[in-house]
Amino acid sequence: MAWLGDFRSEVRENARVSDLALIFSVPIFLSLIFLLPESIQNSLILDYGNYSIVNLWSSAYVHRGFNHFSNNLAAYCVLIGPIYLLFVLADERKLFRYTFLAFLFILPFVIALSNIVALGSGTGAGFSGIGSAFFGLLPVSLFLFIHNKVSEEIEPVHGVVLFLIAAAIIAGTYSGVTAAAGILLFAVLITVYDIYQVGLEEVKEAAAGLTSMEGYFELVMIAGLLFLVSPVLLFPQDIAQGDGAVNILSHYLGLLLGFFGPTIYLFYRRYRQ
Repeated sequence: MAWLGDFRSEVRENARVSDLALIFSVPIFLSLIFLLPESIQNSLILDYGNYSIVNLWSSAYVHRGFNHFSNNLAAYCVLIGPIYLLFVLADERKLFRYTFLAFLFILPFVIALSNIVALGSGTGAGFSGIGSAFFGLLPVSLFLFIHNKVSEEIEPVHGVVLFLIAAAIIAGTYSGVTAAAGILLFAVLITVYDIYQVGLEEVKEAAAGLTSMEGYFELVMIAGLLFLVSPVLLFPQDIAQGDGAVNILSHYLGLLLGFFGPTIYLFYRRYRQ
């Protein structure tokens, strides 16, 4: 139980009121937007054929009805806890804050403009693109924690294997078993290569060390499992939902940018030192 006591103690020592204020500002802001009069909410939605700079950003925070709002809010609330804990326990609070703010203030423009270019007409609204980015951030935070606290030989970039497993699940949904099997085979080959590069004994020692870290190990497992269920939540087989459709393009973009953006930065930071 010593590790569990260490885990609780370290969480208490590392959590900051300012971080929690930042985290809780999102559900508060989303709720306030949802409570605005419908006419004001409609003015915040992005029209791909007639948009303004404000709409490019505001459309990420307005929703089409309670179910749309509550699903995105619930996803954020479930994801942000493990992500925050893994970052701060890895002594990466500053990186968490910068990434968090980039997701909230830069990513909406990237997703909105990509939708405009790809779709050309229609409207867009909802936090799911940013929510997808937080899904993508899960394996980054997981492997960053392992790198900083368990084994320096295991890099955040090794999280690409988890990303490929998620991609295989998505491919199985839309492209069939053959495409999914091909991606899984590629993931297996990368795993074998990574183990060869790191060293089998180092991987065994890291696994043994992590499993002995009560509290920390469960947090890592929760983050990994949450990420692996993300394809089911973000990419339904039937994208038609009621009178509209799930914008899987925004989900793809969010997942890709949420994972590869921080991963590329960490790769650059590692080899710049």
